[in-house]
Amino acid sequence: MKKFNWLSSLLIVLIVMVTAAGCSSNNAGSGGNTGAEEPAAANNAAPANEAAAPEEAAAPEEPAAPAEKTFDLQGAPVKIGVWYDDADPRTIAEKGPAEEAQIKLIEAAEKKYNTKIEFVKFADYGKYVENFTTTSLSGTPFADIVLLELFWAFPQLVNKEFIQPVDEYLDLSDAKYISWMKNGGSYKGKQYGMTDSAPSPYGMYYNKTLVQKLGLEDPYELQQKGEWTWDKFREFAKSGTKDTNGDGKTDVFGLAGAYGKTKALAEQLVYTNKGALDKDAAGEIKFSMNSENTIQALQFVSDLYNTDKSIMQPVPEDASKEFIAGKGLIYAGFSWELGTLLDSMKDQEIGYVFFPKGPKADKYVSYTPFGNMFMVSKYSKNAEAAARIMDEISLHDEGRQLAKQSWESSYPSKESLDTRTQMADSIEYISYYGVPDGEKLFEGVVTDITTGKVSPATAVDKVKPQFEANINKLLQDSK
Repeated sequence: MKKFNWLSSLLIVLIVMVTAAGCSSNNAGSGGNTGAEEPAAANNAAPANEAAAPEEAAAPEEPAAPAEKTFDLQGAPVKIGVWYDDADPRTIAEKGPAEEAQIKLIEAAEKKYNTKIEFVKFADYGKYVENFTTTSLSGTPFADIVLLELFWAFPQLVNKEFIQPVDEYLDLSDAKYISWMKNGGSYKGKQYGMTDSAPSPYGMYYNKTLVQKLGLEDPYELQQKGEWTWDKFREFAKSGTKDTNGDGKTDVFGLAGAYGKTKALAEQLVYTNKGALDKDAAGEIKFSMNSENTIQALQFVSDLYNTDKSIMQPVPEDASKEFIAGKGLIYAGFSWELGTLLDSMKDQEIGYVFFPKGPKADKYVSYTPFGNMFMVSKYSKNAEAAARIMDEISLHDEGRQLAKQSWESSYPSKESLDTRTQMADSIEYISYYGVPDGEKLFEGVVTDITTGKVSPATAVDKVKPQFEANINKLLQDSK
């Protein structure tokens, strides 16, 4: 079987590796951990008082590339655990370029490692972690590589040592490893997660046709100038809230709502102001809903609802339908919702932008609580080989180029395509979903604020004892 060019590239990387560097994750490179040899020193020059004729200095020796670590699994399978269908590209009926490319990588890895790669499905999402832990404790985890939600992995499965870091198997300085993998998939300085693509980002769709009709500044143009800020967004939303038929009732709002309702909207505003709910400034797990940045964001949410009334009230069950109906200039949602919006708004032009920057932010970022990555079972009998195989069958740069080609045919304008492309490299993780009842408690805070019952500080103080107790339980149960 032919060898692939990317394997040669990995061997070149090995020449300069001293140890597996960094602390990130994704899939394993085929590099060893031994350092390159030091080049031999050139001959010393003759002392100045010697009349000997100068001799030509010997050329330094080329450092030898360390031998690639080899594995022969003698036909034993490497199992990759998932909870959904068609994870194995070989079983997909209609294969596209990405599937065809990955199949070739799978075939090459099976030959190289003398193994069979199996994708094992455990379909009960609610009992997926239980199945993984119980089979691990029995000595035979249901898979060597396991797809895990980040809020399952950190801190529970890491602290209980069901998964292991992959730092020593990867050259994390390699540009093929994306920032999402290294940021979202690491924990306390170690890399656990492996992925070659970022999750679907969360941003703001806007009705460009309606924006032009109302004579408002275009959010994308503001974004490109770095001026898509909370102040500009607030001004935009207030200006777009109109009684267009003169009946005394608002029939177009600046913001129709959000996927995930107000809780999701508030999450984004908290994190786009460099706030958090469950982490302190150093990244340690701690109640932080009462931090300055978070309270500032919650007050902003309150102002939008209670002072400006620029967000549709009562909160619609499905805000995307209200946006489609022309009742809102903006709808906050995931990138995967674009197809439905385009199909339903064929006579309207749709734009897509990041959430506006808060006063404490210095760049545009899309945040998500939904991120899953492949991780190595601590109990796997072939953990290192499995990690390296996972890396070698991942598409990395090729997969991302194929994704961009798909976006080019999906996004209706260069502006929205540009935003989607920027988002792929600007996604960070919201971790508080791992706290027991974390979502429920925060949703209660947002409800109290948006209904005008209490101030943000009072709403936060109300849930603080329970939230802190649940964090302590999480940390205790993770030991």
